[in-house]
Amino acid sequence: MKTFLFFCILVMLIAVSMTRPALAWGPLGHSAIGNAAVAELGPAPRAQVMEILQADSAETLAAAVDEACFWPDTVRDSPDWSWSRPMHYVNIPRSSTRYDRQRDCPDSLCVTEGILKYATELARPGLERERRWQAFALLCHLVGDLHQPLHAGFRDDRGGNRIEVEYRGERINLHRFWDSVLVNERLAGTSSGMIPLGRPSGDATPDNWAPADVVAWTEESHALAAARAYPPTPVIDDAFADASWALVQQQWRTAAARLALILNTVLIDKAGPLH
Repeated sequence: MKTFLFFCILVMLIAVSMTRPALAWGPLGHSAIGNAAVAELGPAPRAQVMEILQADSAETLAAAVDEACFWPDTVRDSPDWSWSRPMHYVNIPRSSTRYDRQRDCPDSLCVTEGILKYATELARPGLERERRWQAFALLCHLVGDLHQPLHAGFRDDRGGNRIEVEYRGERINLHRFWDSVLVNERLAGTSSGMIPLGRPSGDATPDNWAPADVVAWTEESHALAAARAYPPTPVIDDAFADASWALVQQQWRTAAARLALILNTVLIDKAGPLH
């Protein structure tokens, strides 16, 4: 029943996508990140994910990850979950390179604090089944959201939502270009199972995750927003689109590796809440 309802909601989302705010990465991006992360889990954390998602095979696990990792976007406009909308992003002043919790997220409703909250909840094995499923879903989703640079963008233009650009003859805001337009163009006709991410390039992934890492990831995305998210002219050309798509794929790989790092750290025997 849960899967059926998920797909009904997804169909409705697609039908009204032209009149609704863009959803970061969409179902394909969040699915690719979530499944790539799960593929990197050790045996014990993977077994816990299968238990949380009530999956009994590789096939049912992939489908369950698809559903869970996109679920936060399917419910954020519902009366019970409308409070969660600000948790999909964080706005930081253009003049700052640092995340300041008191300034940028005083009510703890932002993507940075959301990741910390749901990683902590997921580490509690005694949590009731539904809340643990939701914690996994939100953690998976928010780690993906954080790696869309404009979800850690500038406060004065609302993460590019106030910047109008033109792409392929269509006038859109810059945030929507990054959230969905570019992804949908480059992955037209592709299913989530056909998106091989591979491993991120650069420094090796550390063995353990610490909550302070999320602040560093926030500041990294904020820097990418400044350096690479804004086209040199209001008309986006092929060169900028190609460079942006390369960055999207890089960010998906990085998000998957970091999500796996969190899950491998918190989903251990006798795990307790993080401090």
